[in-house]
Amino acid sequence: MRHQRLPTRQKRIKTQRCRTCRSNNGKRACPALSSMIICPECCSAKRAKIPGCDNRCKYYSPLIVQSRKVASPEYPIHLCLVSRSRDTGMLIIVGTRKRPDGNLKAMFLLIDLWKKGVRDCFYDANMSEKQFERACQRFGNSYTEPEHAIPEEEKEEIEQEREREVKDKKQEFIRIPRDTLIIEAETAMHFDNGVNVVEDEEASNRRAIDSARNARAIYEVYIPKRGKWYVWIRTYYKSGSQDSYWVGIEDVEPYPWDEQGGPNAIKVWAVPGDDSKWNRWLWDTSTHPLGKSEPGYFRVKRPGYYRVWSKGREPGTRLDQILLTRSRRYNPENAAEGKPIPTLTQPHPYEPATFEECRKLISHAVEISKAVETEFPWEFKYWLNDIWGDIRKFPEHEGSLYKCQKCEEELPDQAVDLIKQHAHSDDIQFYILCRKCGGEFD
Repeated sequence: MRHQRLPTRQKRIKTQRCRTCRSNNGKRACPALSSMIICPECCSAKRAKIPGCDNRCKYYSPLIVQSRKVASPEYPIHLCLVSRSRDTGMLIIVGTRKRPDGNLKAMFLLIDLWKKGVRDCFYDANMSEKQFERACQRFGNSYTEPEHAIPEEEKEEIEQEREREVKDKKQEFIRIPRDTLIIEAETAMHFDNGVNVVEDEEASNRRAIDSARNARAIYEVYIPKRGKWYVWIRTYYKSGSQDSYWVGIEDVEPYPWDEQGGPNAIKVWAVPGDDSKWNRWLWDTSTHPLGKSEPGYFRVKRPGYYRVWSKGREPGTRLDQILLTRSRRYNPENAAEGKPIPTLTQPHPYEPATFEECRKLISHAVEISKAVETEFPWEFKYWLNDIWGDIRKFPEHEGSLYKCQKCEEELPDQAVDLIKQHAHSDDIQFYILCRKCGGEFD
């Protein structure tokens, strides 16, 4: 008689705990951590960032081979930025490409043109525009001018000025709608030739701008919602020939559009013959072509990171603040009685640059790194081509390896050799000038 075989309980799959994050997904023996069991997520996070993690690892080497052989898709260039501060020789070069889904591929490259060349690199293949803005601010604030470079007397003056501004802003409380953006005119990330920052006691932060015709000031702004964004500017009209300005947002439909101002332009101006707006600061918006009371607006199709710009139309017209709001009924002229709306802002840490200008700076940094034997970051070696293209096609650096740190003229071979000799000495910081600039200190 045959006995029926009863089903047995399935064997329980044995799991191992990751020794770094303590999850129950430990699957890989990491050779760089003495064969410690870790999970795939920790393996990806630590890859090429700890000693011993290199192309000899069976989990890492296939990725290197794949990245070298498979060409990445050619996404269009989105932004090229260079950090403002150049007083320490440190520059942050930012390059982004636009993905089909609207996100960005971004590379942040830290270079040192005074000593070591390429110092650090960060790459992300899939960033939202909001994440990109946060990364820009975080990296930009990480490499500012050291505090010891500012004299103590100037430090005290700066702190006193900040305290006065904060005190003034607390006293002047003005209510604004929830979805409202306020841009200080003097905090642009880029000024064209012809834009001047002027002192004015009645302006916000006591500063405004005066722009020649067609001279632009460019601002980087994150607009969080789609739909209509109504525009107002705080401006000073001197006379009938000095009472207009252009405002625009790149790649955003304006209404009413002013063709003379170029694509995406709205003209803000006083009605001809209306001298009630002259010789005073006021909040103004565009004149509707049909005589309606609705302010001019920009129709934003998706949330994102945009370039807002102001453009001079009649020199002598001053600009203090730009206000964008989702509220059609909000009138800052009535709410603030013509006064500035207090904001706490700071200049954008980057300014726009061309694709070739960035590649020229990178080429210079690479040449310095090779000359002083600085080790290239692995992100730079494997992802440079993804953003900036073939390095063999970069513009070649001309002249001496190091430049005058004031006027960027050539330095003699003796000075260049001295810098190369001590390039990796962290306790030595060079500030070498050419004969022309050095003569100013005799």
